[in-house]
Amino acid sequence: MKNIAAKILTVGALTILPLTYSFAQGTSADGTKVMPAPLLMMDNFFAHHVLIAEKSTHSLHLFKNADGKPEFVRSYQMATGKKPGDKEAEGDFRTPEGVYNFVDFMTNKQLLAQSGPQGAIYGAGAFVTDYPNPVDKINKKTGSGIWLHSTNDETRIDKGLDSRGCVVTANNELIDVSKYLELNKTPMIVVQDLIYLNEKTWEAQKGELKKTIDGWLDAWRKKDIESYISYYDQNDFVDSKGKYAAYKAYKKAVFSNPGQPKIDLDNLSILQAKNYAVVTFTQNYQSNTINDTGRKLLYLRQDENYNWKIVSEVWTKNGLENMGKLAFEPSLRFFKEGTREGIEIKKGNN
Repeated sequence: MKNIAAKILTVGALTILPLTYSFAQGTSADGTKVMPAPLLMMDNFFAHHVLIAEKSTHSLHLFKNADGKPEFVRSYQMATGKKPGDKEAEGDFRTPEGVYNFVDFMTNKQLLAQSGPQGAIYGAGAFVTDYPNPVDKINKKTGSGIWLHSTNDETRIDKGLDSRGCVVTANNELIDVSKYLELNKTPMIVVQDLIYLNEKTWEAQKGELKKTIDGWLDAWRKKDIESYISYYDQNDFVDSKGKYAAYKAYKKAVFSNPGQPKIDLDNLSILQAKNYAVVTFTQNYQSNTINDTGRKLLYLRQDENYNWKIVSEVWTKNGLENMGKLAFEPSLRFFKEGTREGIEIKKGNN
């Protein structure tokens, strides 16, 4: 198993020392237990598996949930944007860095129907991400159509930097990794370098975010508007209700309604990349007027005092499929046996 040297990283007031990490054992060369920094908490519903696309090594790493902690499964070779760096604008040929969800899948047949013969360049199929996500929009990034797909010319993958911004793998590897994916339930985190934290630092970072979510939830249950709104970023917060002031006015009106709401969170996962974190969970809300369940995503960034603040929140019904059913099992749900038949492929060395 390949060893990869991690880089020095400072996050808030914490400095992470460089470590040589073994994916197979989850330890550094000196025996210290280390954890992938982006994967602070996994769960069996919204993060049973997570992909980390590491641009510097041209590697797509697959991790699975093991009682909330990440466990390495395997890596795949990949190619990313022709130009290095984080995506900023439409047509810059860079791959965006951040936390993304797959929201759709397109088969080879659908790609050909949509794009004509040009659709053949996507190979066996394509998973569509939600780029630009709310943080990207706050940062005024533009562009769209960032996918995880295969190719009809696998020599591209050996080049490392050869896409218009997408993450590209060989056809057989896309088919293999697809067994672990579910739409809206298997995030892909794109990073330049995959950083590893010693377990104590990793637990501390997770604890700070959990403490933030617990405080936010407690204030919401108590309908304490000033405490509740203090968890939101005054400058950057935006959602469907508007910016910070409009959202505060809306929540103040909601809190003025009689009765105490019953709010429960399940299936909590915590992921991070760049300078933000994404907390995803099932939200069960009951009040005098509403009784509903949805999937909520909170996007948080640290302020100048290293306090986590919510910059955006998304509530959706997408991703609630199969709730209450048996645990996830890998399967060829997106591809059928013999999918590659009839697809002309120029082979590479991977």
